[in-house]
Amino acid sequence: MQGYRVTFTEPLQAILEPFEVNEQLDSGQVLVKTVYSIISAGTEGAHYSGLEEEHPGRGNRPLTYPMQTGYGNYGEIVAVGENCGDLRVGDRVLSFSNHASHVKVNTGRFCLKAPSDLNGKKAVFTRMAGVAITSLRSASVSPGDKVVVIGLGLVGNFAAQFFTLAGAEVMGIDLSDFRMKIAQQCGIAQAVNPSQVDSHQAVMDWTEGKGADICVEAIGKSELIAQGVQMTRRHGEVILLGSPRARVHMDVTPMLSHIHLQGIRMIGALEWLYSTPEIDATKHSITRNYRQIVSWIASGELKTEPLLTHLLSPGACQEAYLGLHERKDTYLGVVFDWGQI
Repeated sequence: MQGYRVTFTEPLQAILEPFEVNEQLDSGQVLVKTVYSIISAGTEGAHYSGLEEEHPGRGNRPLTYPMQTGYGNYGEIVAVGENCGDLRVGDRVLSFSNHASHVKVNTGRFCLKAPSDLNGKKAVFTRMAGVAITSLRSASVSPGDKVVVIGLGLVGNFAAQFFTLAGAEVMGIDLSDFRMKIAQQCGIAQAVNPSQVDSHQAVMDWTEGKGADICVEAIGKSELIAQGVQMTRRHGEVILLGSPRARVHMDVTPMLSHIHLQGIRMIGALEWLYSTPEIDATKHSITRNYRQIVSWIASGELKTEPLLTHLLSPGACQEAYLGLHERKDTYLGVVFDWGQI
């Protein structure tokens, strides 16, 4: 059977290419026909642009093209292998699979059944919300806390929504009025644009000079982490939700001094610090996080509709990635509709 998949052939070049689908299933595998898949502007964008090569975690390993991409897939099971639990043909599932018309999913890793009555265009946003929820899980937030979220892309927007659901007061910071407007449509009432106002002063005014209880950096820029520290109160927390990649030269002493003198905790919030399956040894897991997110989306407590700015055919993949890379004032949530092939 012939399928189609999105591939980066070189930096800044994405194509939709045919491939032969291997329909042979191993134990624990299901074959899924993709309905929708969502682009991760951060991680995928870094591979698309080549920025990922600067990631300190890579060492000296260069990026190798061509490469398949994507890790947010919503689709329908069309074949089931042995030992797949209660999964059946026709079930709609979420998985960490590539942008492809057909994917084989290891159910032992992650394959979450979605409610049959949940709109797939909403359900697919679970993937990016799953990245964001770790900021909430990592923080010691209490109702009434004042939380600043730097960056209102998909991950930052969802982080802001999660802290609001937890009873915190939230202020978002972003250079894009477009993203600020969408955040407000998602229930984030406080938002400032640092190109128009002094964001540090805005936070100080909002917190009566104390600083935020929690500051979440949701972009992954080292200089913004440093700015976030200066916005954080005594005994507050700075959550590193974005993955820093680009190398910068800066004086870190003011940041470290503020952390030291004010007793601030800096916490990494990488999704993969949590186990994927639900196990008794830990309170939280990726699977538990995703079950909760699906419930919030289904109930309408977590907003996704304003975030979907582009629903595109996979054949428009170059337009999609270039738009996210260059036109952040119009592109935010980009979903591929695999029914358009």
